[in-house]
Amino acid sequence: MTYEPLNRRLAILAAAFALLGVVLGAIALGTNYWTVASISEPVFNHTTLVTERQHGLMWNGLFHECRSSGVCNFEFLPATFIICVIGLVFLLIGSILSILDVPKATDRRFVTPLFIYVACVLMTAGLVDYASWRLLNSHSSRSMIAAVVFAYTALPLSAFVAGRYSTYERTALVNNGVHLTTQKYSATNGNGL
Repeated sequence: MTYEPLNRRLAILAAAFALLGVVLGAIALGTNYWTVASISEPVFNHTTLVTERQHGLMWNGLFHECRSSGVCNFEFLPATFIICVIGLVFLLIGSILSILDVPKATDRRFVTPLFIYVACVLMTAGLVDYASWRLLNSHSSRSMIAAVVFAYTALPLSAFVAGRYSTYERTALVNNGVHLTTQKYSATNGNGL
């Protein structure tokens, strides 16, 4: 059965948002600017702290911790990386299923919002895991936040298309004056009997 034009447009829009989320998430995982902070050194006046002297920057990612002096230390955060990668894979699968359902609706339409929902949960969990260790204040972390926002935007669109199509399927369709019934459920007398 083919989609009506509104469902087709919403499915394309959901797929576009999901693919944009995948691209932004992949960029975020590949770059090393999740946290940027200044390196400060306390200055004491014999026994009391007078001030802090700042001498450079430090930036962190999922793989390295680098300083403006040129020193980089390998520091891998496996839980954040694995959770976010699995979330991006689910988001990619959800977007592909949304694209495949554009020309003709199949029974995959109910799985598409499920994949996108799991992706949203996993990517949010990855961000929370990283934020429990460090600040989210630079380009890569903002890119991952944008990927999560696009995933959360694709979720209600794909769920609306799946729900609208299932409701549409239960009603009687009129096609060139011929009534084709696709009602799956038995009719009731209005009292639920």
